[in-house]
Amino acid sequence: MKILRIAVTGSAGSGKSLVCRRFKEIGLVTLDCDVIARQVVEPGMQGFTKITQLFGQEIVLKDGSLDRPRLRNIIVNDPKMRKKMEDILHPQIIKEMVAQMKNAAYTDKKAVAVEVPLLFELGMEKQFDVTIVVTANDPDLVKRISDRDKVTLKDAQKMLDLQMPQEEKTVKADYVIINKGTSSELFESVDNLFEEIQKEFLTT
Repeated sequence: MKILRIAVTGSAGSGKSLVCRRFKEIGLVTLDCDVIARQVVEPGMQGFTKITQLFGQEIVLKDGSLDRPRLRNIIVNDPKMRKKMEDILHPQIIKEMVAQMKNAAYTDKKAVAVEVPLLFELGMEKQFDVTIVVTANDPDLVKRISDRDKVTLKDAQKMLDLQMPQEEKTVKADYVIINKGTSSELFESVDNLFEEIQKEFLTT
């Protein structure tokens, strides 16, 4: 069975999750790479074993799970260790994502939408048939990141500056959805875009 694989990406605060929520309401299977990233480092998983070998037992809590705040603190301040961790985890995340896309329970809509924050940064676009980037005004992104993560506007801007610029993502993507701020407008954009994608990819 041929499944249409749609990647949804965009900067932090752009509205990727809302777009995927709408795809789910339309009837598509939806996956989230942030969730998959947590799944691959659960105790008993290969990712967990490799991460604890790299960082040592001090990043394991008493209940046997990873001490995520401590781990995040290490990788934010040590680019070499962050790179080593990414080299371990990214192939695991891609492998698990591909498996979940393949094994999901599909209904009449033979399509899956996957939220992939680092789609282009990791070269993951080749795993998909269609790529969508969600964009918003930079000041809106900063405000949303600040509200969501309970950080200052300055720190939110720093987080945004670490990511690939929106303009670069827009050039690389097949389709662009502009999030002007209201969910009803955003959902309408998703509906219209999916109609377009269906005509191109899902009609026989």
